[in-house]
Amino acid sequence: MFTLLFVVSILLLAVIIGSYMHTIKSLIRNFFFPPTTEDADVPARVTPLLLFFATMTCVIMSLSSFVYTASMVEGSFAIKSTIAIIAIFFAAFTVYFLLKWFIYSIVNNVLFGSKKSLHWNTVYFILTAFEGLLTMPLLLMVVYLGLSVEIASYCFIFVLFLNKMLSFYKSQVIFFRQKILFLQNILYFCALEMTPLLAFGGAWLMLAHILKVNY
Repeated sequence: MFTLLFVVSILLLAVIIGSYMHTIKSLIRNFFFPPTTEDADVPARVTPLLLFFATMTCVIMSLSSFVYTASMVEGSFAIKSTIAIIAIFFAAFTVYFLLKWFIYSIVNNVLFGSKKSLHWNTVYFILTAFEGLLTMPLLLMVVYLGLSVEIASYCFIFVLFLNKMLSFYKSQVIFFRQKILFLQNILYFCALEMTPLLAFGGAWLMLAHILKVNY
């Protein structure tokens, strides 16, 4: 079941990336550079694509969580069904990403207005997609090439660090362009990015140990 889910995920990503390569290139270009007039409607046109990639990120993270928990947490799984365990992890990541998006939407609408809030929502889903796409090769090497789970964990920490630095950079560009607002950006980043991440990390560890029974 794990292999089937993993292979289907890879095939779906390959098909979608191949079918929407031009749009994906536009998204990456617009992520680092201000969009041109003709690309101004890109966020509206690619919302379903971004939602797909965000969903695939949750799938990849749930598969990675299963592999990590099976290898690094002592004991046997309390639930015998592999698909049920992966589904629990998938639900946890889905709630985390959706809850964070909801908090961002409320805060950004109140503080910065709807236009900047919509811009950030697009950035948020792009960063979520990046996180999943960069994690998939690590999972592939662990499952099929024998890479150590511990080494893959350190690589994932680097991926997470890179993702957060890009998030900090984009919040500075979108909301806090003036240099005097750098401190405000740090506070914004810590409150809306790091605090939810640390809280979810603690909840994830609790869930991983709950799913394992140490006889």
